[in-house]
Amino acid sequence: MEENKVLDAQNVQPNAEHPPIGKDDILVVRNLKKYFPIEKNFFGKPIRFLRAVDDVSLTVKKGKTMGIVGESGCGKTTMGRTILRLHDVTAGDVYFEGRDISKIRGRELRNIRSDMQMIFQDPYSSLSPRMPVGEIIGEAVRAHGLVDPSDYRDYILYIMKKCGLQPHYFDRYPHEFSGGQRQRICIARSLALQPKFVICDEPVSALDVSIQAQIINLLDDLQNDMGLTYLFISHDLSVVEHISDDIGVMYLGSMVESGKKERIFDNPMHPYTQALFSAVPVPDPNVKMNRIILKGDIPSPANPPKGCKFHTRCRHCMDVCKEVAPKFKEYEPDHFVACHLYSQD
Repeated sequence: MEENKVLDAQNVQPNAEHPPIGKDDILVVRNLKKYFPIEKNFFGKPIRFLRAVDDVSLTVKKGKTMGIVGESGCGKTTMGRTILRLHDVTAGDVYFEGRDISKIRGRELRNIRSDMQMIFQDPYSSLSPRMPVGEIIGEAVRAHGLVDPSDYRDYILYIMKKCGLQPHYFDRYPHEFSGGQRQRICIARSLALQPKFVICDEPVSALDVSIQAQIINLLDDLQNDMGLTYLFISHDLSVVEHISDDIGVMYLGSMVESGKKERIFDNPMHPYTQALFSAVPVPDPNVKMNRIILKGDIPSPANPPKGCKFHTRCRHCMDVCKEVAPKFKEYEPDHFVACHLYSQD
């Protein structure tokens, strides 16, 4: 197939005009792509790629939270890691506070690390079992020289207190804590560097419901106290609705719908978004659920369908969907959709 030919992804040009970066836009992502090589020729040159993130654009305002939702394997975590430059960018641009960080390296990249942090999904595997809590939280603080050595312990204890951790936890090890406490340690480690922007990669998915509420409330309080900006990745739409100001819906590496939370929940336009929202349980026994069942399996990101990626599972599929990829357009103020059900002109 044509899609499996050698891709010179670095030369891919943006496919749409973008508005200028506003003064309140802390993060602007334009046509972001992250491809992983999965097959090479005799000379070691990649000839097939897994398109983990494929032409994603989004904007996050200072002090706000953008929620990212989608099925497992749709590229949410890879997108977050690529934004933070834990993965190199294949193509596209990432602007942080107006500065393009998609191609910087070395000392330049290290200097912005303290401003951009990540809370990882698994609070068990993301903490070193051989380091006490005080060292886990303070390791990066020492590396960046954030505080004077004489104030180091007091500063770490201050961060621990803000995250609901007791002072006597300082010399204890991760295996001595519950899942909720470990997640608080992960949050404290991220906030110790006083970041401006934090990517929360499903921070409550491994926790009990009661603990989830505690962590969500903690993140809310910290955002209000410290003026943080979040990119919140989650499967749980009820959590996303509670914490987010804006929402982006991803499918097979691409953004299919994004906008203000109220507009997305009140008027989901894309068939995939409608199917996701139909699965949210309603706490009322008298309300009948109109569940939309998606048929078929998710296509492989190594060999995505031609045209609209969702057409193989869409109940509204038309002939044009099988041949032409829809444009990601604004149909209402701050409400963008990529679907042939709506005018493409």
